[in-house]
Amino acid sequence: MTDHAPRRLRGRSYAETRSAVLDLIRSSETVSRTELSLRSSLTEVTIAKIVKELLSEGVIIEAGRGQSTGGKPPTLFRLNTGVLYSVGVSLDSARVVIALCGLNGKLIERVDLPGHGSEPPPDVMTRVAKSIQQLLARRGLTRDSVVGVGVASTGRRRGSLGWGAYEEMKDVWEAFDIAAELRSRCGLVVIVENDANCVALGAFWAGGNDAPRDFVTVYMSTGIGAGIVIAGAIFRGASDNAGEIGHIVVEPAGLECWCGSRGCLETVGPPKGIVLQVRADPELFALFDGGEARDEAAVYARVLKGLADGVPQAEALIDLSARRVATALLGVVNALDLDLIQLTGPGFAPAGERYRAELQTAVDRAAFSRRVHPVAVQLGRTGPDVAAMGAASVVFHSSLTPHHLSNRM
Repeated sequence: MTDHAPRRLRGRSYAETRSAVLDLIRSSETVSRTELSLRSSLTEVTIAKIVKELLSEGVIIEAGRGQSTGGKPPTLFRLNTGVLYSVGVSLDSARVVIALCGLNGKLIERVDLPGHGSEPPPDVMTRVAKSIQQLLARRGLTRDSVVGVGVASTGRRRGSLGWGAYEEMKDVWEAFDIAAELRSRCGLVVIVENDANCVALGAFWAGGNDAPRDFVTVYMSTGIGAGIVIAGAIFRGASDNAGEIGHIVVEPAGLECWCGSRGCLETVGPPKGIVLQVRADPELFALFDGGEARDEAAVYARVLKGLADGVPQAEALIDLSARRVATALLGVVNALDLDLIQLTGPGFAPAGERYRAELQTAVDRAAFSRRVHPVAVQLGRTGPDVAAMGAASVVFHSSLTPHHLSNRM
């Protein structure tokens, strides 16, 4: 069984200790007080106090008796997945997804809404809030049973201002306080987090005892980013922008990126980059755009149709994307000494196996990775709800196991 005991648990504040003990319960199917004491190096008195509190709050429940070792069979405990819930929201220009999840991170119900497009942010928040309220009412849930709302949004961190997807959107979304606006409409705690981080934390939260503690989740929708998990915590960097792999240069003489560089992965790897490639090449433009498809989603849809129909130019675009994604991620694998990398998100859905195989081939033939340890490349969830479910897990991380949200261990 994987040991999920936090490092240096002794000496932490009581809140951190309680958080870590709850995390041990969360990551186990069932566990006894004695097992918690052994795995945490805490006294049985401390464990008993924390367990008593969690029981009284309804966060955990008794789950029968364990096997006796000569005395009275120990009482087992597990999460009470039917008492607390969270809502996750994935904001995207093409689609907005709302997910209601239980304490174990599992999806209970999903609602799909039209994407925000160029709609004013306050209007987007109004219809998102209305849908959340309708979802909770339909399920008969009160605000007291909902820990909060997590929002997954793409782009760069702007302190308390939320997130903005691209430079051209800065006047619309980067100056808009998503958390405050949605909180005022829903009356619930709202946490805004980068979509790649949401997916990574969601994978860790829902993985239970088998969840890895050190890995990278690559999330590709219209753009691409990475959530870096180290010892069960998101690594954020000096300005909360760690994981912006979209701005790793993979083609030095390539197209200009909005960030100021040339040949960033953003310009060739994700769907947005594929559309840029189409619009920069007259032949591809005539084949997949022709001036008729004005939005990126329509252009990319034509490329995917071409891929399904065996059009060589479409296959070449996707294969180039897969090679460039693999090039960037091989550097990440080597720099962070990873043995696991997960590819997730709707951007991988049409040809996920091509991307996975390309990256697996790259890491298998790389001398550094191959000689030190094997590297597993997994194709994870590629549905439109993966970021929303991850955002729901972020709420649980923040309220129940906040020690995971810090880089300090």
